[in-house]
Amino acid sequence: MLEAVGLRPPEWRTYQVLMRLPTGTAEELADRLGLGVAEVTAALTVLQRRGAVTRTAEDPRRFRAVPPDLAFGPDLRRRQHDLAVVAEAVERLSAEYRNQLALRGAGDLIEVVSGEAIAPRIVELQRKAQREVCAIMKAPTFAVRPSENVAEQEALRAGIRYRSIYPREVLTLPDDPFELADSLCRGERARIVDETPLKMIMVDRAVAVVPVLPASSPEPSALLVYPSGLLDALVALFEALWANATPLLAADGAVRQGDDNAPSPQDLHLLSLLLAGLTDQAIAAQLGLSMRTVQRRVHDLIELAGVRTRLQLIWRAAHRNWL
Repeated sequence: MLEAVGLRPPEWRTYQVLMRLPTGTAEELADRLGLGVAEVTAALTVLQRRGAVTRTAEDPRRFRAVPPDLAFGPDLRRRQHDLAVVAEAVERLSAEYRNQLALRGAGDLIEVVSGEAIAPRIVELQRKAQREVCAIMKAPTFAVRPSENVAEQEALRAGIRYRSIYPREVLTLPDDPFELADSLCRGERARIVDETPLKMIMVDRAVAVVPVLPASSPEPSALLVYPSGLLDALVALFEALWANATPLLAADGAVRQGDDNAPSPQDLHLLSLLLAGLTDQAIAAQLGLSMRTVQRRVHDLIELAGVRTRLQLIWRAAHRNWL
């Protein structure tokens, strides 16, 4: 804990034990800590220099702990001040960066990647993902085949969310070129629309890859789009498609579309209670369920409806004639 104020583990442990005693010698502390006397003596020397312990007047071999707020309070306040200064500097630099970004030319916002360089860049971007990878798919497959996309498999295992939108035709293509069933079983969330307008892979809403020449062309190429109005438009396009797409489900190695009429009569009852303005606690009491079960079922309905909030859920339920 006190490593934050510059103490190493032996020094922190020595102080922690001494704090619980009226006084203690290096030998007594070493016996309690299971450390060598020399190591504890060195720790006490550091603590005394830091003003965290003092020698007793009666016996200079014995040490007494100084109260923590006096021993470490000034150091912590200095560090808090330093952090506040750093935070202010980072905020100022971030604002300057955003202003400079707005003034950059198109060449700084878009990068062209061609040929065999496309696939490694896609893999690299996925491995740098911190939160989410979004994709809009279109036949033929992207530069990296799903079975070869080790980066996606590693990211899913690490808890990175993958959301993909597919055109309806993929359900009728022979040999399942997108390997949908395997992808869904690995944890990818997928939805389907009648037709996708383009191909795209987007990482953390910070960069998007958009092919401009097909893989079948003599020299395929793709654009890497960095933070800009264009990237904002691609984010909005993906979210608009996702909100109105139909979920894809996998069972027994087969892929099927989610049913717009999927909510059970019990879930429809729950929806009606939400619409009536009841709290989760009141709904739980009304349905004879636990609070956790009610919250889980509401979350499942939000996922099914393809929305993010309860208010959007009610609107989508009415739009789909669930209520």
